[in-house]
Amino acid sequence: MSINLAAQDKYTISGQIKSAKSGEEQIGASVYVKALKSGTVTNAYGFYSITLPKGTYTIVSSYMGFEALTKTVELLANVKLDFKLVEVSNQSNEVVVVAERAEDNVKSMEMSVNQLDIKHIQKLPAFAGEVDIIKSIQLLPGVSMVGEGASGFNVRGGSVGRNLVILDEAPVYQSSHLFGFFSVFNPDAVKDVKLFKG
Repeated sequence: MSINLAAQDKYTISGQIKSAKSGEEQIGASVYVKALKSGTVTNAYGFYSITLPKGTYTIVSSYMGFEALTKTVELLANVKLDFKLVEVSNQSNEVVVVAERAEDNVKSMEMSVNQLDIKHIQKLPAFAGEVDIIKSIQLLPGVSMVGEGASGFNVRGGSVGRNLVILDEAPVYQSSHLFGFFSVFNPDAVKDVKLFKG
């Protein structure tokens, strides 16, 4: 019993890819074999090499900014195939840059204003698990507590009597209960808190 094994003939296509205008080697240019849907890229010297079985192939060379070049080669032996790519001059549409004046993003001229969102207030540690609006104000810079066992707060060295507390444009004269342990404000009904220090 005899077995005949015939190795498939393989040959190499190699060459360089350069710019047609400057003659500069194209690093990382792609060489694509259409029939096999595979290929290779050039090295740092613009050189490529690809080994294929015997046959006729369509080779496409491309590089960013250059027109793709297609060549057909009949591979019966090792072949040297160089490509000289031509630059593409792409004209893009005009670019319009629009800007706003620096003052256009100013919504108001408020100074010494702190604003707290209710979501941030709810993340603060709370006494007995109850969210307290007044206690959250006392954590802001420029605000201090009146003292232990007393309700209210001092703003920039002022006294408690100088504070104006407003809820939906209505003045609130007593902002806490039980010696300052509990606030009169229901946190579920408050969207945000604004403190004017100036």
